[in-house]
Amino acid sequence: MVKIMKNKYLTDLKENLDLYDMDNEEKKEILDDYSSLIDDALNRGMSNEEVVSYLGKPNRIIRELTEGCKRVKKSSKDDKIIAISPFITLITYLILGFGFDLWHPGWVVFILIPITAIIVEMGKNHDEHLTTALSPFVSGMVYLYIGVYHNLWHPGWLVLLVIPVLAIFNSRRTMKFIELLTALSPFAALITYIVIGEQGYYHPGWLVFFIVPIVGALNEKKISKLLLTEVFLVVGVVGYLYIYYTFDETWIALIAFIPSFAYGLYSGHIQIEFGNDRKMNIVVIATIVLFLLVGILTTVWSLAWLILLVIPVYSIIRFSSKDTHLIAISPFFSLTIFMILGVAFGLWAYSWMAFLLIPMVAIIKEA
Repeated sequence: MVKIMKNKYLTDLKENLDLYDMDNEEKKEILDDYSSLIDDALNRGMSNEEVVSYLGKPNRIIRELTEGCKRVKKSSKDDKIIAISPFITLITYLILGFGFDLWHPGWVVFILIPITAIIVEMGKNHDEHLTTALSPFVSGMVYLYIGVYHNLWHPGWLVLLVIPVLAIFNSRRTMKFIELLTALSPFAALITYIVIGEQGYYHPGWLVFFIVPIVGALNEKKISKLLLTEVFLVVGVVGYLYIYYTFDETWIALIAFIPSFAYGLYSGHIQIEFGNDRKMNIVVIATIVLFLLVGILTTVWSLAWLILLVIPVYSIIRFSSKDTHLIAISPFFSLTIFMILGVAFGLWAYSWMAFLLIPMVAIIKEA
C-alpha cells in the first residue's frame, strides 16, 4: 500500500513536471528528492495521507517547483473545449435573446466560460478544491436569482458565505474536528445574527457572536480551564440578558462580562501586550470600544459591526507590502459599501455591484 502511494505520487509529480519546459536532469533531481522525502516521512511513522498533506499534492506545489519555467503549450481536447466555450456561450445567449426575449437574465450564460475552464483544468487533475473554485459562480447565480425573482437581496446575500465556508470545509483533512468547528463558528454566528436581527433583535442579538469564543475554548486541553472558560462566557451572556431586560440599561448590563474578561486575562486566553505590537493592540481595543459606543448610542447594530473591519484593514496596511495594500483591503471596502447601500438605503438590488471593485482593483493594479 505504501509503495502504491509513493509510485502514484511520483507519477503524478512527473506528469505535472512534464507540462513545463524543464531540463530532464532537473526533473530527475526533483523526483529523487521527493522520493527521499517520502521515505523519510514514512520512516517517521507518518500515514499515507499525512505524507501527502506534509509534502503537498503535486498539482498544488508544481508552480513553486517550476518557477521560472514556461508551460509547454500542448493542444488537447480539453484546450479546445475551453477555446470554443466563449463562442458556444455567445450563440446560446443570442438564441435566448432573439428567440425567447431572454436577454435578461440570459446574460448569466456567460458565467459558463470561466466555469468551463475551471472544470476542465481542475477536473483533469482530480483537484478536490474544484467545488471551492466553482462556489463563487454558483452562489453568485443563486444570489442573483433570489434577488431578481424574489426581491430577497437582503438577507439573500448570506448565500455568498458558501464561498469561505466551503473553502474551510474542503480543508478539513488538515484540521482537527474542533479546529474545523472553530473556523466555521464565525459564519454560523453571522447567519444567526442576521436572521434574528431581521426579526428586530439586532440588539441584543449581537450576543450570538459569543458562539465564536465558546467554540474556540473547546481547543483548550486542560479540562479545568476549558470548563471555567465556558462557564464564565455563558454566565456573562446570561447575566447581560438578565440585567438588560430587567433594568433596560445596556451600559450596566456590560458589567456581566467583567468576570469572564478578568478570567480571560488570568488564564492567558486574553492577552493585551504593549510591546512591539502596542499600536496593534491599541487599534483593536479602540475599535471594539468604538463599535460598542456606536451600537449602543445609535442602536444600528446592523451597520455598527462594520467598524470592526478596521482591525484587519489596519493589520494589512501595517504588516503587508505597500504594493498589495489596495488589492488586499478592497474586499473590506466592497463589503462596507455593500452593507451601507443595502441596510441604510435599501438598495440591495444594486449594492452587490460593490463587489465588482475587487477584481477591478486587482486588474488595474496588476496592469
